[in-house]
Amino acid sequence: MKYSKLIKRLNALFDPDLRAHQRKKRSIKDGLKKIRHKQKELEAKLENASDAKDRKKLEEKISILIAQRAKGLELLREME
Repeated sequence: MKYSKLIKRLNALFDPDLRAHQRKKRSIKDGLKKIRHKQKELEAKLENASDAKDRKKLEEKISILIAQRAKGLELLREME
């Protein structure tokens, strides 16, 4: 490992603000993964749904998840 990379890692280890920032970023990433997984599950259910009422409910839930994920991605980009 290069010296500069080692110094950055050590600084990250001893800087509480940076560690908190990294933890928050990691938790947002985990949340985004869960949202994406849930969206894929709902899309699979949507393909198998035959009732128009059920399809409409699933489409609404999917659109909500898409909006939530977009907000999360925007927040993640702002943090970097």
